[in-house]
Amino acid sequence: MNPIFPCILLLLSLSGTFTKYVYIEEKYSWNEALDYCCQHHTDLAPVNNERDIHILQELSGGTTKKIWIGLIRRSSDKNKWLWSGGGEVSRFFWEIKQPDNKSNDNYGYTEKNRWHDSDGGGKEHFFCYWPVVATKKKTWEEALEYCREHHNDLASVASETEMMLIQKELKKHNTTEHVWIGLRFLSREWLWVDKQEMGYEAWGDGGKPLCPHPKMKCGALQVTGGTQGVWEAHDCVERLNFILKRKRFVSYFS
Repeated sequence: MNPIFPCILLLLSLSGTFTKYVYIEEKYSWNEALDYCCQHHTDLAPVNNERDIHILQELSGGTTKKIWIGLIRRSSDKNKWLWSGGGEVSRFFWEIKQPDNKSNDNYGYTEKNRWHDSDGGGKEHFFCYWPVVATKKKTWEEALEYCREHHNDLASVASETEMMLIQKELKKHNTTEHVWIGLRFLSREWLWVDKQEMGYEAWGDGGKPLCPHPKMKCGALQVTGGTQGVWEAHDCVERLNFILKRKRFVSYFS
């Protein structure tokens, strides 16, 4: 057995509650919240699955207040809901009798883990999305250890929208051509180290490596050149920048 393998399994087992979100205690309208998130973080938060719903609930301290997310309806198609960061909503968590489709109710908020539509004018708390780019160069294992030591985790990618937002954040930095993400080949399958389900994949033209070379078992995201935003299997000892997620993060000031 590879001597590194037990160490990786241990690091996987230590995965705690990490977040790609920031809870903002200030109260803004939906468009003001979007401007704030784009200026200080990346964008208003997309929500991909039940796991994200529970993370947002925990991050907000279990509040029952209304909280803006990046949910917006295309004015030309009342049945088409999108994320402010790009991409269509693939899974919905509407409250009963929602959306009620009142005039100009083209924005979304979450309340008690369920979504509601709104005209966006009310002043509410909100969630931003914020993948953090680490410009240090490390091997994949070093990057994971660095993240865990500093109470973070290597980032997973849960949807096409998250991929768009990660690329948006990467454009703000001068990085290596590829960056590490929390993707690792273990037990004959590719896994996210933060235990995110593999519901979305973005492998390059060669497809997902089903039996990668023993050295090529770490996942990286292409940043520049070629096809940007695709995943590739890389030698785990390459020294690359990486994308991480923070521990629970709340901002109390604008």
